[in-house]
Amino acid sequence: MLGTRAGRRWRCAASLAFAIVLGPSLAGAAGGEPPAACAVVDIHEIGWQRLEAVKSTAGLGWWVELGGELLVCGDATMPARVAAGRPVRRLADPVEPDRLWLARGLDADQLDEMGLEVVAGGGRQALVTLRAGAELVAGADGLDRSAHQSLIAARPGMVAVRQAGNHPAASPHRWDPAVQGLVDEIDGDRWFVDIETLALFNRYTQGPGILDARDWLVAAFEDLPGVVVETPSFMVGGTIAYNVIATLPGSTRPDDWYIVGGHYDSISEAPMTAAPGAEDNASGCAGVLELARVLTAHPPEGTVLFICYAGEEQGLLGSEDHVADLVVSGDASKVQAMLDLDMIAYTADGDLDCLLESEAFAQFLVDLLADAAAQYSTLRIEISLDAWGSDHVPYLDQGIPALLAIENDWYQYPYYHTTDDLPYHLSVTMGEEVLKMSVAALAELAGARTTHIFADGFESGDLSLWSAVQPN
Repeated sequence: MLGTRAGRRWRCAASLAFAIVLGPSLAGAAGGEPPAACAVVDIHEIGWQRLEAVKSTAGLGWWVELGGELLVCGDATMPARVAAGRPVRRLADPVEPDRLWLARGLDADQLDEMGLEVVAGGGRQALVTLRAGAELVAGADGLDRSAHQSLIAARPGMVAVRQAGNHPAASPHRWDPAVQGLVDEIDGDRWFVDIETLALFNRYTQGPGILDARDWLVAAFEDLPGVVVETPSFMVGGTIAYNVIATLPGSTRPDDWYIVGGHYDSISEAPMTAAPGAEDNASGCAGVLELARVLTAHPPEGTVLFICYAGEEQGLLGSEDHVADLVVSGDASKVQAMLDLDMIAYTADGDLDCLLESEAFAQFLVDLLADAAAQYSTLRIEISLDAWGSDHVPYLDQGIPALLAIENDWYQYPYYHTTDDLPYHLSVTMGEEVLKMSVAALAELAGARTTHIFADGFESGDLSLWSAVQPN
């Protein structure tokens, strides 16, 4: 599946040189003259019907949606009509459609160096355009959506990121009442202590300190009942790296596998000196351990694999190795779903917004997690169906339904990939809410429950299946 998608995703080289595949321009695709005016409309929690009305405004030629913002371009009077009481920022100059891209993982200094300026922001991606007179430096660095930085050409009608509240909701899931019991067992303070412990290790994949982190994880998983722990190895350059896999066999559906993973390696500007990686990604790996604590106490029907990957920062190498092992062993078809936790503990404000990222064929997984968030957490959900840059990607490329959960302020995190990525910058509440959503979804998928209700309804009070027997 990588071959069908990779042509529109390009890795950023160290020199910030990109090779851009443009395809049809927005102007040509939109089928009209270049726009006379463009504006960015605030559509935060506007609702589905009002959003459709905005997109249907007379004189609007095309739009691109990025979470809480909508770029609209059209005739000169369109910005005034599109407002309808919503905040609107009119751009000083119309956007040239063939100079518009989605930038992923690039900070302000990098964008400025490349002659790019932000038009609108949308979580993991920003809509950018070239400044007048600027030209991108050509130079391909390979086709690979495992990269943490990339540009892709924008297109009219693109929903790069959507707020769950701004699109029609899927039919509400009917949750087993027993799921609430597992949600209640999530312990944010316990999870945070694990972050603090992991951040004490230098977890750079090609340094010696990560081996101590590996051994700590092995011991933590081995303390849990019923799990089998393995540390399969793979190569990262000339270094042997190790994934940590704790398998909890299913009680009645052992051949239905569910994976929850998050990388435990980290990186910084001086990785051989220090790479504490509290947010990226001790938060996600500690989350995997917290979910294991809850689910091992209530053995599920299906098999659950709890995985902390190495080599993510070098290009998703640990998850790629695991997927390759699944293919070789013939077990890939057993994997029903994969949940990736990456950077789940930072929030820049009081808005606990979480991005769920996957691909269209795994929409059922997105819907389940979004419904779990609504039912069991205080998270505000945004959704992208264009996956890149984390350990869910190798599974998706193999056709395995997979989803990334990531806090939606990660791109604002000032300590990303630095030696200052330390636990005290993080939010217990943010991470705890992500884990509540996650354990609910995993419990539903794998069939984990805090109680077992008699099939005859005795415990529920429904005695309709019981026969009335008169004593002799």
